[in-house]
Amino acid sequence: MRTRPYRLAVVVFDEMDLLDVAGPLEVFSTAGRKWNWRAVKAELVSSEPGLKSTRAQLGLGPAVALAACPEPELVLIPGGYGARRALEDAELLRYLERVGGGLTLSLAVGLGSLVAARAGLLRDADVAATPGLEAELSELDPSLRVDTRARTALAPRAITAAQPGSAIDMGLEVVARLLGKGQATGTARELGYAWGTETISLEIKP
Repeated sequence: MRTRPYRLAVVVFDEMDLLDVAGPLEVFSTAGRKWNWRAVKAELVSSEPGLKSTRAQLGLGPAVALAACPEPELVLIPGGYGARRALEDAELLRYLERVGGGLTLSLAVGLGSLVAARAGLLRDADVAATPGLEAELSELDPSLRVDTRARTALAPRAITAAQPGSAIDMGLEVVARLLGKGQATGTARELGYAWGTETISLEIKP
């Protein structure tokens, strides 16, 4: 059984969607809490280190330089308007292309899937996306199979979420893949989150 945490590089940039980052990180934090164990060690990385703004007007960071996380096992790319600018970030794209071969999983939410596709991280993968992104994703990488009805899409080396609201589902799918379905179900229950066929019952005390 693996005892060291998975190393996660969270790509951050201004005008990203907060839930795309906060949702999965809360899932990963909860996954090992019962045993006082950190399942995933997250590092915020950026081509321009420092504090980054979110569309929720809350700052995240400070982010470190991309070179500070040279061999991540997981990469998470959030969406939000800032992902459009990230599509033209040559340094970021070179980093993602370089680390891509060694990744266990590439994770992307919403517009972040465009960045992942341009960097070649989603090749031959099923991808969850809103209908408005289908043509753009297919143009970036014709090998993709875009599902516009799914909340999340699973591939051997990638998991994607169509929108911020399904970022938590994506995090739970990561836990299921890396730590087992039972661990993911327990994590969802701990969060009070209905995942899959699981029904959460909350007792409200007066």
